[in-house]
Formats: sequence, structure tokens, C-alpha cells
Amino acid sequence: MPFVETERGRFFYQEFRPAGPVVYLLHGLTAKSQDWGGIPDLLAKTGFHVFAFDMRGHGSTYFHHDQGSPPRAATEDYSPDGHARDIEACAKALGHEKAHAVGHSTGGRNALAFAALFPERARSLTIVDQTLAKDEDSWKKYRQRYAEYPTPFPDEEALDKFLRKKFGRDEGRFFYYKGQFWQTEKGEWGWNFSPQAAWETQRLGREKEAYDWLGKVKCPLLFIKGADSAYVPPEEVEKIKGLLGPQGRFVAVEKAEHAVFRDNPEGFLKVLVPFLRGG
Repeated sequence: MPFVETERGRFFYQEFRPAGPVVYLLHGLTAKSQDWGGIPDLLAKTGFHVFAFDMRGHGSTYFHHDQGSPPRAATEDYSPDGHARDIEACAKALGHEKAHAVGHSTGGRNALAFAALFPERARSLTIVDQTLAKDEDSWKKYRQRYAEYPTPFPDEEALDKFLRKKFGRDEGRFFYYKGQFWQTEKGEWGWNFSPQAAWETQRLGREKEAYDWLGKVKCPLLFIKGADSAYVPPEEVEKIKGLLGPQGRFVAVEKAEHAVFRDNPEGFLKVLVPFLRGG
């Protein structure tokens, strides 16, 4: 499994195509690099050198499946600034002078912090359906949600039974939440992220507004919203549009909710690829 050793810890990544302008794909809360599905490969086929990372506390960065234990980490800073420093540390360790940063949801906030704090590293910034508003209590619902799961499950059958009871015939939600679990070397099924890391990332990320960071971004900026997503409400859309500046662009992708790249991958790439080529 590929990991990059940095001054801030050890981070898992997937690499697609060994040449071209570098693109970093940064996933959302409780997700992992694999959740981008076919997007990294499709993006690489258009000429980009794509890296998809597992952020701190998530996926194989949190839990090295082969060893069954969390990897070494120099710090456990789950603030947006901390995640931005993780991204910069990966860029430094991988020898990437500049990278296009593309972040979905929480990954979008982390990408924004990266572009604001390390303008010399960011070739362009793409934020995908992420609110920049303050919500000091939002993390509590995540903590409550994780507490409802009797983890770890003794086997896959027990996990499936629980999820079927919880979500009924909603196949989309069943497979989405099952994707947040994996089997340990003991045969049990547990979260493939740290619940504490997730709610701390949410708590620290939403404890204050992030609009001021937009003014610190020096590179081209694209904000992609799912046209059917309620995550960024209309009044915030107008606020963000007014703050993007001359290098900023706002696009709503049709037939897409919060997970724009899964709901309408063709529409997502149709907007993203030309933007990256112009950056």
C-alpha cells in the first residue's frame, strides 16, 4: 500500500498516471480516497497526474489494514489549518512544487485553507459543494450518529442485518454506509475512520466562518455546487459568488446532489477539466 512519510505523519494515497500537471483529490468527512470512484482514472486520462489522499483520521491513513493498527502520526491536529498543513507536508515529501487542489465537502474546506495558507503551492482551487458558514453544534449530530452503531460488528452478516434494519430498501444509503466499514484482521467489522477524528474535524471546521479565506486565495478558484443539493443554501450561494473575485467561477451541476462527482460524473468532469486545463 502506498504511503508518504512526512513531518506531520504518514498518509495513504493513490496515484493515477505518472506525468502531467499534479491534481490532489481531497475527500469529505468519513469518506476515503476510494470514494472518488472512477473520477481519478477518468481525470488522469485527460492528461493529469492525479493523487487521491486519505486525510488524517480516515481510511488507510487512520488504519493500515495490513497491520491492523493506526499508523504513526506526529500530531493529531484536526483543524482546517492542520489538514492544510498535512496537504502541504505531502506536497513537500512528494516533491510537488505546485498542485491543483480539488476538495469535496470537508475536503473543500481543507483545500481552501491549503490555498489560503500556502498560495505558492496551489496552482488552482476547486471547492465541491461545501458550506463556509459557521455551525458550532453540527459536530454533535455526528457523535450521536456514531453512537447508534454497535461497533465493532462480529461479522459482515451482522453489519448487513443492522444496516438493512436501519435503511430498509434504500440501497443507496445501505451501500454508502457499508462503505464506511471494513474488516479487521480479527474478522470484525468496524469504522474505516476514527469517529473522534470525524467529529473533531467537524467541530473545528465549523466553529467559525471560512469566508475570509476566499480573499486570501491567489490562484484561479472554481466553486462547484450540486444543483439539487441543499448543503449550500441559496443565500449562501449569493454570498460566495460575491466573494469569489475576478479569478473565481461558480457552477451548479445539474442532476446532482451533495456528492456531485457520483451523482453526475460526466457533468462534474465537463466543468472541472476545462478549468484545470486553464489553470
